[in-house]
Amino acid sequence: MTTMALDMGQARDAERAPGILETAHTFGEGLVGVLTRPAGQPNATAVVLLNAGLVQRVGPFRMYVQLARALAAEGFVVFRFDQSGLGDSPVSSHAGEGRKRREAAAAMDVVARETGVRQYVLGGLCSAADDAFNIAPDEKRVTGLLLLDGVAYTTFGYRVRYYLPRLLHPGKVLRAIGRLLRRRTSAGSDGIDANSFRDFPTQPEAVQRLQALDARGASVFMLYTGGIERYYNHKRQARECFGDVMRSPRMTTDYWVDCDHTFYARHHRQRLMTAMVGWMKARYTG
Repeated sequence: MTTMALDMGQARDAERAPGILETAHTFGEGLVGVLTRPAGQPNATAVVLLNAGLVQRVGPFRMYVQLARALAAEGFVVFRFDQSGLGDSPVSSHAGEGRKRREAAAAMDVVARETGVRQYVLGGLCSAADDAFNIAPDEKRVTGLLLLDGVAYTTFGYRVRYYLPRLLHPGKVLRAIGRLLRRRTSAGSDGIDANSFRDFPTQPEAVQRLQALDARGASVFMLYTGGIERYYNHKRQARECFGDVMRSPRMTTDYWVDCDHTFYARHHRQRLMTAMVGWMKARYTG
């Protein structure tokens, strides 16, 4: 593992954030990540952010950079890295089942060596949320999940909310039914839409995972936006999907219908920073 100097743009940004240190690291099979941390003693839980789709470790519209610095200003260590084949990280020579978990574990090892922090909140946006949800059951160091537009399933309530407003528009109803039929035709045996490029487990397995995470004391922050209306459309849908486990005080869910999937608007990203900092301080300090 080696430490690299930040590029000039990152260095200038870091200078505008007093009390925050940023270093770039290579680890594993040439994976590249950036560690953002407070200058003083950090809190006991760090955040590890995974790639959102094919976007580099900065995140959509530099969302991950902004989030990392907002959390570091409150005493949290954040490590955002490129998984193999994404951003600055080369394609792994050990592709296959378990690769993503091994890379996430290696990222946690970097944080532990550099900062001494050994508990982690894992997650990010879209596919990052999927990867985190799939990695967490086998990685006991994960004590929390950040799932932005993550796992969920269409429910009876979803379909009522989706179709009822369209009943006065027969053409829209027919088009919507056509889209639904095409999704069902393309779905695999587990019911996942093959065209969605998401990696959700079956719904019963998702419920079992959340129950197991809750039982081991892990906290989960599930935030959904209006950008995923094709499978989520109401603030209570998480309860419809996952049942009684969502009553646990360790489960937090919200729905921002006015926000798009990539947090394009600056005020939406600022709202996310405020929500995440508040959640982390409430769950992982004191």
